Amino acid sequence: MLRMTRTFAGSLALLVAAAVAAPTSAHAWPLGKIFHLHANAGKAADARIDLHLFNRGTIAQDVEVNGKVYTVLPHEGLAIKAPDGTSVYAASMGLGHRKGDVLVKASPSSKGRIVYFN
Repeated sequence: MLRMTRTFAGSLALLVAAAVAAPTSAHAWPLGKIFHLHANAGKAADARIDLHLFNRGTIAQDVEVNGKVYTVLPHEGLAIKAPDGTSVYAASMGLGHRKGDVLVKASPSSKGRIVYFN
């Protein structure tokens, strides 16, 4: 029993000494910088263009972007991020446009623009 207590005490003392000598920050570890890479470092910049559509009418209107139809409620808006060259089509009849008309085409000049329709 005495030998087992000495072994345990020796092991405990060794563990405490190792803990005291251990680095206190991640940068002190030789591979510490690997864990501090920025999360978006490997991602390319988002080249999509922000567009904002606003329905000034009193009835809901549908728009089509890349084959998907979205409903824009009366006096409501819709924010879209689309690649350059993407067209936004009217998917329902309205005042000033017919079904299938291009409402706006995403381009660098239309970035952040608000397109009003009814």
